[in-house]
Parts: sequence; structure tokens; C-alpha cells
Amino acid sequence: MKTIINQITFILLLFVTQLSAQDTTTWYKVTEVADNTWLIDDNGNDNIYLVEGKDSALLIDTGIGVADLISTVKKITDKPLIMVVTHGHPDHAGANYQFEKVYAHQNDFDAVKMFGNVSTSKSTLRSMAEEDRPAEKRRFNSKAKKTVLLPVSDGYIFDLGGRKIQVMETPGHTPGGICLMDIKNKLLFSGDNNNSLVWLFLDGCLPLSEYLKTLEMQVLRINEFTTLYPGHGPAMSSNFIKEQIECVKAILDESCESEPYHSFAGESKICKHGNAQVAYNPDNL
Repeated sequence: MKTIINQITFILLLFVTQLSAQDTTTWYKVTEVADNTWLIDDNGNDNIYLVEGKDSALLIDTGIGVADLISTVKKITDKPLIMVVTHGHPDHAGANYQFEKVYAHQNDFDAVKMFGNVSTSKSTLRSMAEEDRPAEKRRFNSKAKKTVLLPVSDGYIFDLGGRKIQVMETPGHTPGGICLMDIKNKLLFSGDNNNSLVWLFLDGCLPLSEYLKTLEMQVLRINEFTTLYPGHGPAMSSNFIKEQIECVKAILDESCESEPYHSFAGESKICKHGNAQVAYNPDNL
């Protein structure tokens, strides 16, 4: 586990050099994408979601952690907040230090602790080019919280009052990856499990065959959700998961004409099927 964390730390440093800086004066862009459901665009780097019920609100992921997320959220809702991260990578758990309690799957606790603290946030900020950093007034200047991690597992329900959000375990991209399903409204907040491009080549990713099991489980439940809200990119129909399955199967049965894939995080291969793309490690099938 320590080796994996060290490699992800190295990737974080490379990731910082790739950060998008669309508007450093505002940083977060907020859009209501469904009733009482907001997308908080983390300056083009990732998607954060806020889901509000009658009694409380659920924040799904905390982004890269270089700006004042909690103040942005409080401008949207005054309901008591519950925080949960879909997985432990630095672009999804980076601002955890701004909150007292954060839920996550226990299999990702080590990564969440590594990347969700104020020291990592400061390192990320220092590593960014000056012109890419959020404006000083948009940064988090309050005292960091001593964040307590709380475990969730498959089937756990966040009851927000008239709106229930259920945890769906989706191991693959990370061992402890989860999705969050809005039961009544049939929405699935899918983290990095159902992006148009899924990375499965990092150390710590499960074998491709295990990821296929996750996708097949989701298809068995596809009548429970109609829309995917991924960790990166726009919303998609839940039928996209079927394309992901065909993409993964094509890799496993060697029918896919895979190509080399180059990224700041390393070299791998990539398979494309319809709108689905999977970057994978040929030695981890």
C-alpha cells in the first residue's frame, strides 16, 4: 500500500502541472443541473456535486482543494452538510480538510488521508504556476479541520429528508470506489467509475476483469437510475455503461485494436468502443 501511495503522490505532482485554470478570480462555477442538485465545476479540473433534501444536503467529492469550497457551498444552501468522497484520489478528496467529517469507503482510507489534508493542499498550491492559482480571496484562509473519516459500504443510505442517496460499491478505478444513487430521482453520481475515459492503468487499480464485474452489476440495476453525473465531463444516459462493458470485453478477448496511451500519469494502452474509452495496463487484466 505504501508503494502505491508513494506513486500516487508522484502522480499528484505531475497532475499539478496539468491543472486547468479557466478563471482564477472565481474558481468555482455553480450550475443547477436538476431540482435541488448542483454541479460545482472545480475550475475545469473535476466535478463536485451538491444534493439537497428537506433537512440536509450532501456534498459529493471535494475537488483538488486549492480554493475555498466550504464558502461556495454555504452560498448555495444553509442546510446541515454531509460530505462524502467517491474515492481517494487528489482531484476528488483534496478539500476534505475544510470539513469536520467526511464519509468514504474504508478501502480508500489511506489515499483519502494522504490527499485530503491541508499540507497536501499547500503543496499543490505551491507547485502551481502563479497565473494558474486561485485568486487570494478565493483561497481557504480559515483554520483547517481535523477531519474525521467515517466508513460507508454498499447499501448505506444518506437520508436528507424526502430524498435518499444510496451508496453503491464500484471497485475498479480504486479499491474503494463508490457511486451515490439518488433513489427517487434516478440519478447516479458516479465518480471516476463511469467517465467517458476511465483510467485503469494506475498502481492500485483493480484488474480489468474485476472492473467488468462492477460494470455488469451496474447494468443489472440500470432500471434504478437514468442519468449519470460523472466525476469528469458532462452528464450521460445510464445506457453508456453498456458501451463501457463492450469496451472492456473487447480488451479481454483481444478483439479491440488498442493504441498506445500517453499521459502525465504514465504510459498505457487505450481501447475505444462507441463513446467509451478505457486506458489500461496490459499486465493487469
